[in-house]
Amino acid sequence: MSDLQTSLLLMTALSAAFAVLGVVLQGLRGGRPLAVALISMTVLMFVYIVLVWDSPLLVRLLPFSGAIILGNWLPLVGAFYSGVCFRATGVPRVRRSLLSAALLVLCLYSLASPLLGRPPLCARVEYERVMEFQTTDSTCSAACAASLLRMHQIDATEREMAELCLTREGTHWLGLYRGLKLKTAGTDWDVVVENVSGQDLLQRGSESGVLSLTFHGRASNRVFETDFQMQSGHSVVCLGPGDRGRLEVFDPSPDYGFESWDWKQLGQVESAILVRLVPRSGASAVQIPDPRRLEDHNRVYWERHR
Repeated sequence: MSDLQTSLLLMTALSAAFAVLGVVLQGLRGGRPLAVALISMTVLMFVYIVLVWDSPLLVRLLPFSGAIILGNWLPLVGAFYSGVCFRATGVPRVRRSLLSAALLVLCLYSLASPLLGRPPLCARVEYERVMEFQTTDSTCSAACAASLLRMHQIDATEREMAELCLTREGTHWLGLYRGLKLKTAGTDWDVVVENVSGQDLLQRGSESGVLSLTFHGRASNRVFETDFQMQSGHSVVCLGPGDRGRLEVFDPSPDYGFESWDWKQLGQVESAILVRLVPRSGASAVQIPDPRRLEDHNRVYWERHR
């Protein structure tokens, strides 16, 4: 059984338990236990949305490849409210049954939504290389994940990572985490995730990793048009600090490749999540080759075969 199937079954079972809890509390005499439970669930949902939802804290609490499903706690709260609704008095049975069923359907859809659809059909590449260009409009994260893994001597392809990362119209960072977590299982590497800002990246000279970026404006001061529209997302491979306070990146978009970003580019970043590979405890240090030396090879390859 895959990690996704196991996670889905576990969350479905927990949702059913929360629904039963709602039914039981609604049937108790006196309204205090139910009132306490409703307030607690509401507070829990608020804390979850503010502190945990779509945050790297999620994978620190649940460091598993199935975190994209295990970390979705809203169906648990929804299932509880569904149980409460099902046992409510003073409401016609048909009406409350329909409302309860609708809530349960929404809960199940929320849990299964990362699995719906198919990954984009990536083009096959003729020659193996370290840094991968994306071959579809939706696979920048998958190409970056393959590049990062190859930098760490782990075989991977854009097509493989698009499937493992659950890429559809794009790739959520939790899907990226899943793909890297599965590929590093049994190796000397583990996956860590952290929030960063453009200023952080310039000041500290971040380590290599995949940067999942959201831009709040059009990126200026680049040689070619970028198409980084407001609220758009894109992923690049962060390669660390460069000269004169610049950040070296590999952009998998076919027209770019290796670039040096300064504060003008990074100032367009609204939010960024950095997904890195780090040595496991007790693992010996491994020298990672500098992929910037392959810039000419990558550009010549792409121009010849695209």
